[in-house]
Amino acid sequence: MNYSASKICKIFSLSSKPELTKKMLLNAESQGVIPKQSLIAMNKRSQKLWSPEQVPLIGQTFGFLEKPKKPLVLTTFVTKGGVLKTSLTVNLARIAALHNIKTCVVGLDMQGDITTGLGFDYNLNDDMSIKDALTQINQAQGLMDYYKKDCSLDDIIHPTDLPTLSFIPETPELVALNQSLNNRNRREFWLNEMVAEPLKEKFDLILFDCSPNWNLLITNALTSCDTLLAPLECKINNFRNLKMFQSFLGSFKNEMQLKFNTYYIPTRYSGNRKLSKEILNWYQTHLENCSNYFIRESLQGEEASALFLSLPEYTPLSPTALEMNLLIDELWQQLTQTNKDINYKPKNNLRPLHP
Repeated sequence: MNYSASKICKIFSLSSKPELTKKMLLNAESQGVIPKQSLIAMNKRSQKLWSPEQVPLIGQTFGFLEKPKKPLVLTTFVTKGGVLKTSLTVNLARIAALHNIKTCVVGLDMQGDITTGLGFDYNLNDDMSIKDALTQINQAQGLMDYYKKDCSLDDIIHPTDLPTLSFIPETPELVALNQSLNNRNRREFWLNEMVAEPLKEKFDLILFDCSPNWNLLITNALTSCDTLLAPLECKINNFRNLKMFQSFLGSFKNEMQLKFNTYYIPTRYSGNRKLSKEILNWYQTHLENCSNYFIRESLQGEEASALFLSLPEYTPLSPTALEMNLLIDELWQQLTQTNKDINYKPKNNLRPLHP
């Protein structure tokens, strides 16, 4: 995927700010502030475009996220599946990477959703036998291989189409890793000491994408993080289970003497349903550190995931993409601000939306 000047403006929501127009972007290119486009053949004609490798340098100059002063570790987790947890992680990871924030996603869900969502390719084909396909899949190394010292941490870090985005894929051996950790001293801290801390030497942002089942890997992810991102469906079952989740979380933090923050993000919001509206209002009114924005139920989100893209890349300037940019801008300001009493205000180039 290559990027035109118009596309860049839309991805970073620049079009709503008069002084940050396509003309200004091209002026910055001519002055050497940002990389130069290349002439690329598209549909029997040539067009000037930026490559994925160049876009992060543009995002660093014209985007709305600033590189953190020290590495951040975030864990995405809630005790319910299907709440757009992986979709949130993919969007946050790609948008951060597009701002030249070096990002690494660590998959901890045995279902492998984040590995699929980031476009990991096992190089399978339809002519393979079951035996050959399994052999090919089993060649992929993951955290268990690193735990057994069969490889280095660098060996299991994979690149993506963006030079600033990497990931550690999920493998079936995560089940064995979860069991093996039971036999260790300080078993709750292996992920922090052996994965998170070394990754901080190379990355600005580390994201642990978790399964909805509370296990020892989840415990490790929570002891490693600065902030827990908890997606909450605007549906009655998630609403009903919230108090139990908060109780478990509070007990765990007290027992482990942890001080990570929890940031709640409403998901699967449906503006034409009364119950969904009331639940969203309750979350935003009663929960401390709940986002002012939300992730809607949308076909566009599913299509973007299928193409391994963030919403702003797939459908820029759509309501869902603008809401995603606003949500991530708000989250980022909360994560990086030094004064916790500062109220969130969207950057000038981002347009507030309402349910």
